[in-house]
Amino acid sequence: MVIHKAAAALAALILIFAALSPAAARDRNLILLNVGHSDIDDFDEPTVEGNIEYAWNRTVFGNDSWFSGIGPAVGLTVTGKGGVFGYAALYGDFFIGDSFVIRPEGGMGAFTRGAGKDLGGTFEIHGSLTVALIFANEARLGVTFSHISNGGVYDSSPALDSILLNYSFPIGPIF
Repeated sequence: MVIHKAAAALAALILIFAALSPAAARDRNLILLNVGHSDIDDFDEPTVEGNIEYAWNRTVFGNDSWFSGIGPAVGLTVTGKGGVFGYAALYGDFFIGDSFVIRPEGGMGAFTRGAGKDLGGTFEIHGSLTVALIFANEARLGVTFSHISNGGVYDSSPALDSILLNYSFPIGPIF
């Protein structure tokens, strides 16, 4: 039920931002919003997860056609069980024509579990893969698979894997 309410709230945000987002080029900063099922390894106890991320358009090693280059992003993830993960990451957008994008991302940050899964410690590594449709106004709608773990830094190395609905929209520079 919580997941349905979160999905309805995201759908409302998508409609609002799709109507308000100006036409933009591929070189705009992005706000990414994600909501979905946290800890997909535990379907017996469903938990919602939300995420917001800011991705800068300043990239290196890119080209003007199919690859954006490697760029920085910062984000905050919150789970329904009170887990919080703040992170910095690097991403790269791989464009398939003008309509689709595949976005791998990797980074690191600090995690506190709340009442949720113990990931072994505070330092965690983050990886995600998003596949999205690009609209005419450069907004994006897709699916994200997200993985948070300590990468074996601690004695125990469980993971928090999530599947999320993604909506991204271009904005002007904030910083």
